[in-house]
Amino acid sequence: MVKIIDVSGYQVAPDWAAIAREGYAAAICKSGDGIGSPDRSLSAHVDGARAAGLAIGTYHYLRIRHGRAQDARAQAREACAAWLASRCELRPVVDVESGGNEAASTPEWGEAVVDFVAEVETQTGHTPTIYTSRGEWRLTALTSLGRCPLWLACYGDVATAPAPWHAYDAWQYTGTGTIAGVGPYDLSRATDEGYARLLAQP
Repeated sequence: MVKIIDVSGYQVAPDWAAIAREGYAAAICKSGDGIGSPDRSLSAHVDGARAAGLAIGTYHYLRIRHGRAQDARAQAREACAAWLASRCELRPVVDVESGGNEAASTPEWGEAVVDFVAEVETQTGHTPTIYTSRGEWRLTALTSLGRCPLWLACYGDVATAPAPWHAYDAWQYTGTGTIAGVGPYDLSRATDEGYARLLAQP
């Protein structure tokens, strides 16, 4: 089982050496939130995690309508620039959830996610991983994009992937985890096969 932590600027500065000692193999760090809102902790997180020997990934929080409509392709270009600068081992990740996006219509959700995925593929040559939950994914009404690896958020004993996926590649099982007594952190796990699909293969 591969252990993964994801972090953003909202969290306590991680003790990356302790995280590595606890057996975590990868860190997925927030790179941005909508247009023109980079996560100011990205470089520190990437440098700290890499120095501790963890593989690096980045994720972008997709804003669809937060006071105003936001262009998904422009967000993808910002996310890809951060991903390339971070020299990531893992694919880019798009975070699909409703917080702050409650005003978006179902067509806006679907169009934004499809556009973001397509732009990442154009910019990087990699299909991005989608991070979402069953409930959040229903908002998109999408039955496509099964080509994207799935990082599923589900805080329970059992996690079931939404259509069009038959299984998840990584499972975020808690948002209140602790490592060496420090937290809360978002913690995930993946099988070796699932983790391999998260990697940015040549």
